[in-house]
Amino acid sequence: MTEAPTLDLSVSTFFPMPASQVFASLVEELSTALGGARLTLEPKEGGRLLEVGDEGTPVEVARIVRWDPGEGISFLWHPPEWVGKESSEVEVRLVPELGGTRVTVEHRGFGKGLMTDQGEELVGWFASEVATTFLQATAPRRLGDWVTDRKARRPSGRAGRATYRDPIYHRPNFAAILEGLKLTRKDRLLEVGCGGGVFLQDALKSGCTAAAIDHSLDLLRVAEEVNQEAIAGERLKLVLSEADHIPFPTGRFSAAVMTGVLGFLPDAPATFREILRTLAPGGRLAVYASTKKLRGTPAISEPIASRVHFYEDRELVKLAKDAGFTEVRLEHPDLTRYMSDSGIPREAWGLLKGPGSQLLWARKPMPSASPKGSSPSSPKAGRGKRPARRPGKRRG
Repeated sequence: MTEAPTLDLSVSTFFPMPASQVFASLVEELSTALGGARLTLEPKEGGRLLEVGDEGTPVEVARIVRWDPGEGISFLWHPPEWVGKESSEVEVRLVPELGGTRVTVEHRGFGKGLMTDQGEELVGWFASEVATTFLQATAPRRLGDWVTDRKARRPSGRAGRATYRDPIYHRPNFAAILEGLKLTRKDRLLEVGCGGGVFLQDALKSGCTAAAIDHSLDLLRVAEEVNQEAIAGERLKLVLSEADHIPFPTGRFSAAVMTGVLGFLPDAPATFREILRTLAPGGRLAVYASTKKLRGTPAISEPIASRVHFYEDRELVKLAKDAGFTEVRLEHPDLTRYMSDSGIPREAWGLLKGPGSQLLWARKPMPSASPKGSSPSSPKAGRGKRPARRPGKRRG
């Protein structure tokens, strides 16, 4: 009988960084990426790689048998339970080279017992699951999507966390929104897409309470750190969520904010309807966005610029009105007066000048009042004595 075929898979990349720095960053990034694929890595010797099964029960995929920071990691890789008991080995090696570190990930002896057709099915698996994924990841569309997510649409990683912990280029629009909202201790604020929580930090100085959502777990963790005192004091609640399904009760908030998020929303009408639902009657909304005049500039460069929807003024106003908002108005605020306090270098002030900014203001309407015992649709509603004339100047 012919022995079942196996594969030795490997990928190798050079990084212009010292091995210790590569190791720390690689472990952090792997843990985050694996988590998005329903895999959990326990980063230590003897730690496990767990996969969430169909029934929600964690299943051990591999166990770490070697953990040498700056040098490498070795896994004992378990086969599927329907194959047998013979494990394979995965090794991550870090080798210093001139000017940096070479990282090699190798899986030796993969596939034994999985395919028994002399290798044809292994070729099919390799082509569809490994080679295609690699080629797709380096093709322009997928690469552009990754860069956009990483930097702006769903920011993550060390650089993303650092940027949104101190988003100096957003601070002028934060200031303009707060000046217009005039929050007080009585307000209950909702922020949709809170990023690193810096706007919330500024808003909470008014004494209000707040809640916020974001779909980036990395940035929610930053927002928790930035606002840990408010969270501990139960003045702020943060939730991982998409914008078109806001996990808060109807009528909870007196004000809502969305800044730098609109152009990335997959379903903007649904998001506006959800915000309207969560606002109390008379609740106010502020939305900050950018116009197409910023497309391709340093403020919104490629590949991000090709993946942002830029709304015309009339489109943005229509979004709010169609959702049910009233008192809708749109401004192109001059943000230059807020820049000196923002930390933005003076040579970059030009990026925020001119008609590149949109600031939408709107309110949730108050319920219409009806006379006692009648309704707006009643044919007798509104009949009876003529109302007294309000005091004022007599027409002449």
